[in-house]
Parts: sequence; C-alpha cells; structure tokens
Amino acid sequence: MIFRGRVFDGETVLERAEVSVNEASGEIEYVDETRQGTNQVNGKAIDRDITVLPGLIDTHIHFFGTASHDLADWVLEPVEVLVVNSVNDARHLIRAGFTTVRTLGDKVSLGLSRAEKVGSLYGPRIVSAGFSIAETGGDDDPKFLPYEVAKALSYSYYCDGPWECRKAVRLNIRNGAEAIKAYASRSFVGGGQIKPELTVEELSAIAEEAHRAHLKAAAHAYGEEAIRNTVDAGFDSVEHGLGLTEDLAEEIRKRGMFYTPTLSAYMRERRDRVPYRDEMIERHISREMEIATGVGLRIACGTDYVGTRTEPHGMNYREVLYLQRYLGPVGALRAATSTAADCIGRPDLGRLARGKRGDIVVVSGDPTKDASNLEPDRILFVAKSGKTMLERGA
Repeated sequence: MIFRGRVFDGETVLERAEVSVNEASGEIEYVDETRQGTNQVNGKAIDRDITVLPGLIDTHIHFFGTASHDLADWVLEPVEVLVVNSVNDARHLIRAGFTTVRTLGDKVSLGLSRAEKVGSLYGPRIVSAGFSIAETGGDDDPKFLPYEVAKALSYSYYCDGPWECRKAVRLNIRNGAEAIKAYASRSFVGGGQIKPELTVEELSAIAEEAHRAHLKAAAHAYGEEAIRNTVDAGFDSVEHGLGLTEDLAEEIRKRGMFYTPTLSAYMRERRDRVPYRDEMIERHISREMEIATGVGLRIACGTDYVGTRTEPHGMNYREVLYLQRYLGPVGALRAATSTAADCIGRPDLGRLARGKRGDIVVVSGDPTKDASNLEPDRILFVAKSGKTMLERGA
C-alpha cells in the first residue's frame, strides 16, 4: 500500500510525504518526506487535496446497543438485540476512520473483541474493559430491580471491600478484558454534591490488580474528592474529570496520568430539558479545560458514546471537533491518535512510523487546519493492520 500527500504522523504535520504499508505484515514500512509526485491513495493517483493520518482512536465508548440513554434499557434489553445493534455500531465506527476503540463497561464488547480478533467482525480493534466495577447501590446500580436480579442483568460488578474489588478485576481478566474501569463517583447531573464511590482502599486494590496484569486502569470521576481518590489510588486515567483543580491537575501531570474530558458527553446532556444546566456545564468545561491545558496534561480523545439512535457510533469525530477549541486542530488530532494510543497502552498504534501497525485513514481536505474535515463523508480510505476496510472512489 502506497499513500502520498499531506501526512499527519500522529505528532507533526508533513506537508508532503509518502507512506508505505506492508500488507503481509500489517506494519508500516516507511514514511519518506523526499518522495514527490501526484497524491496517491492505496497506490492510485488522486486529483484532490488529501491528508493521510493514523487510524483514529476513541479511548472511552460503550457498546450498549440500545435506543436511549435509559438505564432500564441498558440492563433489560435482550442481549441478542444489544449484539445486533452493536455489530452495526462497529461498522459505522470503522467507516468513520476509528480503527481502535476502548470500551469502558458494557455487556457485549468482550465477545465483539474476540470476534474482531479472529476476523469475524467488520469493525475497529476493540480494547474491552469488560464489566465496569462499582460499589453496591452506586450510580449505575439499577435500584429499581431486586438486588440479585440487578446483579444478574447489569454490566457492572458490584463490590464492597478491597477483596471483592480484586475479584472483580480478576473475573474481567479471566473473561478476556484488556483494560479495567471503575466508578470513583456518581455522575454529574447539574447540581448538588457529587458523591464519591468506592473508597481509596477499594480503588487502590482495583488499580493494583489491573497493573499486576499489565492493564491500564481508568476511573469515572466527577468532583474534587473522587478525582483525588483516583489519583491517590494510582489509576492511569481520569475519565470525565469535572471538578478538576490546579493542584489536582499538577498531581496528575507529575504522575504521568491521562485526562479524558469526554466533552461529547456534556454536549449530549446539554440537549435535555434543564435550562440552567447548559450554563453550569459550559462554565465547568471552560474552567477544567483551561486548567488542563495550562498545566500541560496529556489529554486523550474519548466520547463516552454508547450508540443510541440519536447519537450513533460513527459520529465520534465530534470529540476531536470539541477538543479543537482548546487544543487547536493539531493538538486535537494528537489526542485522537498518538496520545490516545499511549493512554490505552498501545504504543504500536496512533503513529505513522516504521514498525507501527498499518492503521491508515485518508481524508479529503486538511484536518490539521480544521477537524471538521474528519466528518464521515470525507473519509476516502481506511486500513486496519494493512487490510483495506473502506475505499471510496475519487
């Protein structure tokens, strides 16, 4: 496979370069700035402005496969329906240029990940956290159901005490998880106190057990106390992170952690029927992103999309668009490529360099100037590990 034109290699912009992918090995052979000539997509000349970039990565999604954001749907919908809908979501993701996703809690992604690995699923590479880990009676516990029924139907393990937390991590690993996700707090709902969930002792057990298996640990954390607990427990990334302070941001930076603000999740919430929440969320987003960028946190692209009818997977590029406001277009692209790869512990992804996986996206236009050029209709070509996943005519 040969690609020639403007290249974003995951770190910097090369105004003219050629990228070669070995289809047999699935790896990048070279990136050469000295080669000139007409633009090429998969060895074919193309008479239009194009940009070649690494496959995009969404570090925070869910394959819930439901029509709404209702917790009742998430736990009560038949698994067969969730699988069928999620297979369709996977198709939309790969066609939108997302060659890798990390799922952070759902019922079906472990199975989808296994299917993808053996070539049975048309979709992105899936780094699955399996079931999320939460406290009994916590934010995602369907308390409208009897306890034993809730445990049987949920997408989370409900734990009390560090040893139950360790067992939940081990169960996920036994089932094939390649990441671990815990709830350090309830979610932000536009007012009042945000209750931390799981103690520092419990969270520390989760992070330690994940690291023993060489897996990254991500924590859903809203509010200053929950973020501090996440940091103290030794997690690798803070997910959402509203309530970030300068002191906490500095500690996150010193520890080499990642910050995944999931701006798309708040844009979703701002379309509800609580007018005062719009202003509150906007203030929080602006403040936290100013703190994060000022301190120099490593910010990763994660949408928190779950695949509903109103917000189907495949529109995940919107997170890059929102991040562009604070990071600029090139910084936002890094968040969705090289930084995202580092966040999920996959240094073989997210960069165009010799020996990296041959995940290639070609778009019409220049996303290094405007991330809106990543919208799905502008995707011309997608390869995953040197295998063509999408090829549109010029």
